[in-house]
Amino acid sequence: MKRPIAELLTMEHNAGAESARTQYDREIWQILRRKQGYVTHRIYQDLTEPRHLLVYSEWESKKALDGARQHLQGTPLMRRARAALSAAPPRLIVEIGGPVTSTKGLALPDGAVAARILIHLVSNGDKWHGQEEKLWRTLSNQTGHLASIVFRGFEEPLLVGSFSHWVDADAFERARVHFDEVVTLGGAEPPSQQLEYRLYRPLRD
Repeated sequence: MKRPIAELLTMEHNAGAESARTQYDREIWQILRRKQGYVTHRIYQDLTEPRHLLVYSEWESKKALDGARQHLQGTPLMRRARAALSAAPPRLIVEIGGPVTSTKGLALPDGAVAARILIHLVSNGDKWHGQEEKLWRTLSNQTGHLASIVFRGFEEPLLVGSFSHWVDADAFERARVHFDEVVTLGGAEPPSQQLEYRLYRPLRD
């Protein structure tokens, strides 16, 4: 069965270019949200590095995503937008799995944060996949959890992770203790994986 796709685009804007970057993002997404296959998107700011942004978007398929992106390549708008960035933004394409397949319509309270968790498996992942459901279920049952998207790398079978929302950063940090316990005790030995996470705050349009 075809699964929906998410794109996680991380970028850093140049010093003093925040206002210009905000305007370019608004213009870009006025175009992209009208493209076939678009589902939703949100822009986030890194909690510890204010010039670092995460653009999270969902699409019905990778073909739809690529087609929408291709439409803007080479346009004056995209050239201006790239000039406001310190470097070309890394692009991560993932396939959404699990019971929740979209963040569309998610209402976030003031102070809410998003957590991007990436786990880079270094084996075939058999032991990990046996514990995956338990791990994400444990995380989502913690106090302060709002919603989670679970994903796997579209072209990277050893990349797994989640994009979750929490009432505040403290709620996520408390939940992460349980996350670490499941990873350590759950059958996927710590040496078999590399885990990283970043916290973001949603930017209001």
